[in-house]
Amino acid sequence: MSHLTSEEYLSKSNIEEYLDALAQKIIETGIGKHTILIVGGAAMALKYHDGRSTVDIDICYREQNNLYSCCQSVAKENNLPDDWMNADVMHSDSFSFALFDNAKLFKTYRSILDVFLVDDLDLYCMKLVSFRPKDIQDTEVLSSSLKQDGITPNKVISNFTRLYGDEYLLRNDIHKLKLVDAQLL
Repeated sequence: MSHLTSEEYLSKSNIEEYLDALAQKIIETGIGKHTILIVGGAAMALKYHDGRSTVDIDICYREQNNLYSCCQSVAKENNLPDDWMNADVMHSDSFSFALFDNAKLFKTYRSILDVFLVDDLDLYCMKLVSFRPKDIQDTEVLSSSLKQDGITPNKVISNFTRLYGDEYLLRNDIHKLKLVDAQLL
């Protein structure tokens, strides 16, 4: 699905502002506590906030329970595109429910919205699946942190298999493996 805008208007400061507004909307509508996992460019912006911005906030969840109606209200009240926050990633090749396993709590907003961020190694593997130019740039940023943590190409391959199974490794082209070696050796 293409986005309603191609302008990268979401960065660390306004992402947090909109997440707080979403938490307030959840309280107002009375739909109960929610947990989301942020992945993609928004996770990069929140973790590394080195000027990284994005066109949307890619989220994953286990239960939606009317969350999107709150997202739509926040969009309308803040003049945001309807897809400012979406779960389209859950229908992509880079998604796996195993992403929830190593996610870290980023922040709880208004005691009603728990926001988790994808683990760096998992995000690195997601970026390898997508492999667009901006994903390759993100792998460069992530690889510095991963290298400091002692992550090797073999650990990337092992984690890739944990997330996606062997089929992706078999389909994976040599360019991706060469990139991992160059970044992590």
